[in-house]
Amino acid sequence: MEQITIETKPPPILGGFGKAIRGAVSLNFGRSGGDNCAASCPYHPRSTSAHASVQAARCYAATCETRADRQQLAAKLNRHETTAAAALIDAARVEFARKSARGVVPWFRFSSFGSVPKIVPSNFRALCIEVLAAGTPIHLPIEDSPKISKYLAAVGDITTVRASVAAPCFDAYSGACSTVIGSMSDDTPRERVALAVQAAKARTAASGRKCIVCPAVAASHLRTKSKAAKCGNCVACADLGVDVIYPVHR
Repeated sequence: MEQITIETKPPPILGGFGKAIRGAVSLNFGRSGGDNCAASCPYHPRSTSAHASVQAARCYAATCETRADRQQLAAKLNRHETTAAAALIDAARVEFARKSARGVVPWFRFSSFGSVPKIVPSNFRALCIEVLAAGTPIHLPIEDSPKISKYLAAVGDITTVRASVAAPCFDAYSGACSTVIGSMSDDTPRERVALAVQAAKARTAASGRKCIVCPAVAASHLRTKSKAAKCGNCVACADLGVDVIYPVHR
């Protein structure tokens, strides 16, 4: 009897995320709070930061990954965490080239879950160049850690490297940055947006830099259902001259 071999495609490396418009993609290297995430981040589930957030506002992504309806996501992130970062990037470059050949990819997000590797992969810059050449803006967030200087040296001349900093350090940070404002337990969603607006004004007054509240999170909290607020329609996180505040959210 002739044996029939069924070929299966490998699972995709790129994914999407809820705050983005249709067609946007993300590349994740592992779990939130996993091997790539610095414990110095105040939102790390086991944070060592002096500014560690209260438990109610710890990393929303890590919480999301443990949900019963996110088992497929968790399995994918586990695979990525045990795969060489350069191999993930090579596969992502192939997938992105295919997607961009079919039309403009409106937004590229690194680390919608987890963080970038502690050592910059050798092909990381090549991926960024290809994404930017396709006309796609990049959101590259990195928790405030020694990694930031490494990624600034690797790609800071071609794309924005955005530091995620603790709220007490936000006003004093000199470059492109973001922070999280509000309490999940003490503030209503509308109050979190109001607090974020106040913090944005304080950041601008202290730094002279433009600072905005993330439109996607604000729209969700205020229930406006604004499509213009979604990542890809809003490209502030790719703008070197703009700082961003996220009202705390899940």
